[in-house]
Amino acid sequence: MLSSLSAPSPRHAWLEVSTFVGLGYLAVFIATCVLRYRDGFFHAVVATLAVGAGLYMTGFFSGYVASFIEGIPLVWPEPFYMLSNVRQFNQYQLWTLGLLMLPVLPGCGLEAAYRRWFSLFLSAWWVLLFASGSRGVLLAWLLALAMTAVVYQTLARPLLWAQIKHGVFGLAGYCLLFIGLPRLNNGGGAVIQTALRNQTEDRLYLWGHAWAMIKTHPWLGVGPMHFAWYPNDTGAHPHNSVLQLAAELGLPAIILVLLLTGHGLICWLQRYNARTLADESAFKIAVVITLFFTLVMTAAYSLVDGVIVMPLSQVMMALMVGLAMGVYRQQVPATETQKPGAAMRLLAGATLAALVWAVLPDLLPRITGNERFCPVAYQVEGPRFWQEGGIPQQ
Repeated sequence: MLSSLSAPSPRHAWLEVSTFVGLGYLAVFIATCVLRYRDGFFHAVVATLAVGAGLYMTGFFSGYVASFIEGIPLVWPEPFYMLSNVRQFNQYQLWTLGLLMLPVLPGCGLEAAYRRWFSLFLSAWWVLLFASGSRGVLLAWLLALAMTAVVYQTLARPLLWAQIKHGVFGLAGYCLLFIGLPRLNNGGGAVIQTALRNQTEDRLYLWGHAWAMIKTHPWLGVGPMHFAWYPNDTGAHPHNSVLQLAAELGLPAIILVLLLTGHGLICWLQRYNARTLADESAFKIAVVITLFFTLVMTAAYSLVDGVIVMPLSQVMMALMVGLAMGVYRQQVPATETQKPGAAMRLLAGATLAALVWAVLPDLLPRITGNERFCPVAYQVEGPRFWQEGGIPQQ
């Protein structure tokens, strides 16, 4: 709050704060659904993610096939569509790689014949990961595999094997579709963007820009969302969650965030480790390990990309954190679970009021079509809350 009040544009700072508080409420709501509907809620979430992945792959592979029919080369990042940047797809897909493995893991209820078809579906989903050409995704995935193996040991083998197997199948499919077949297409096919590239100047510039902000404003930061206030031509956020929070909220805030994160991790591992999980059902083991794997993977990826910034990824973050909160609270006796009190309800109302107040001046011109009233004096290029994410300066 102090950081928002001291920011050059308090309204935009409150927009950021109210967004994250609202995401916190969404996570609590998801946790409540887990406690109320238990395994059935996980089945519904996985089914929804699978439908979404299937719809996106339909469009992706339709575009790929069309390039062959018309003999038109695909220019990377085609045939990805709908999102303004392929990295936004990476952020979304990374949240799904763990939970979508649940149907093929032992004890999760899917019959053998259906598991084979679903494995084909997952392998196709992995083709998109390799086609996106993201180095950060693969590094985060490898780190999550290693940490999950160390923490959960033999219990983690089914998930880790499923991840590696489908990753290999996806790589083989990518090599066939985007390397082998295009050479036979007489000009059609795909122009390849490989993950083995070395362009990192944009990230290094943004990280240096954030570090300069930290040194200049160490206590309260430049203000929530205000990385998008100070001029730069590379991005409205630094593509690093720790640097972003430190630059915008100050060093005391990021220290508190890291301490709370470490405390949450310790509590999780005390409750769910290789010893305490040994007597649980196969489904509970799979869910716990999958959530750990997913949160480690996306936390690692947030150090090189805007996982905590983009709206779709923010919603997925609240979903996964809420699932983990619900699973954790399943071990707490019902008598110790309290309903939200008046203070929590009052904070929820204040959050909604702050969000509406902060967003209306920018939202109304877009709704009414009065584009001439939309602010255009941007000092920063790239998306943040909006597609044009720089904070306009009068």
